Amino acid sequence: MEFSKFDQLSAKIWGNFLKITSGFEKNKILGLIRSVSLPITLFSVIIAGLLAWSFGSFDPILFAVNMIGLLLAHASSNVINDWWDYKNKVDTPEYFRLVYGVHPVFSIGERKSFLLGLFLSFLAFLCGLFLASKRGPAVILLAIVGFVLLFSYSGKPLKLKYRGLGEFLVFLIWGPMMIAGSFFVISGYIDEKVIVASFPYGISASLIVFGKHLDKLEEDSKKGVKTLPVILGERKTKILCKVLIFAMYISVILTALLTQRLGFLFSFLSLPRAIKVFRGIDYDRPKDLNEVPDFYPKDFWPMWYVGGAFILNTDFALSFILGTFLARFF
Repeated sequence: MEFSKFDQLSAKIWGNFLKITSGFEKNKILGLIRSVSLPITLFSVIIAGLLAWSFGSFDPILFAVNMIGLLLAHASSNVINDWWDYKNKVDTPEYFRLVYGVHPVFSIGERKSFLLGLFLSFLAFLCGLFLASKRGPAVILLAIVGFVLLFSYSGKPLKLKYRGLGEFLVFLIWGPMMIAGSFFVISGYIDEKVIVASFPYGISASLIVFGKHLDKLEEDSKKGVKTLPVILGERKTKILCKVLIFAMYISVILTALLTQRLGFLFSFLSLPRAIKVFRGIDYDRPKDLNEVPDFYPKDFWPMWYVGGAFILNTDFALSFILGTFLARFF
């Protein structure tokens, strides 16, 4: 597979971002809360805010508090789910998880990791109380459902990741729940068109998890972690990922048609990247570090598919944000 200079630059930017957020080199807390994943939430909330603004009902205070609360909830979920994966004997010193960031349990201990997760949850809860005082008890109900789902990703009794449901959960939370839910918090009402408008980015977010689980398919299979790629196998998972990329842009068109706002179609600015990733899915991951291209951030090998998915998510998010902004005008 040939990589353009733009591909190489994107990989280097992604690698540098990983270095900053991994906690290995400087700020450990960034690794403890797995901050590399927080932009996924940031993008969701920005999209929700722009949708509220585009539909003519935007409250900047509620937007800001909602964003802070969801980022705290995401960070808390990362810590608690790492804690659960350790308790479930999945996250061990030689496991994939320790490649891309500091693991809270191996860094500050089991008890402190759990307390850190609870503390971050408490801060998120305070944000939720403020929002509920402005928008009513529906916010609390939404927060409780989100809390249960987020902490059930690896946690008992549901352990959704272990049952092949983690990928769908990511779509559900970072798509309809976070975008449509944030829209309600910011604007004070819900619109069915906003739920549809949440699908494209929700799909994009789920592709990151598909990429990560593809990268560690063999390791997860050995440990009995039945992610969807483990259940389906590599070939079927790759086909599904291609279908999802296609569905991502179909849902953009559907959003533009339902809202009668052509601005959303500017999301297609990310299509060249999507085509590149679509084609790249067919290629096998390098067998070892010696086969990895020179420009690739080797410090984070054996991550491979997740790199392309993460870069696609960023490109798509930025183009979708632009499209959502322009949808205010046409």
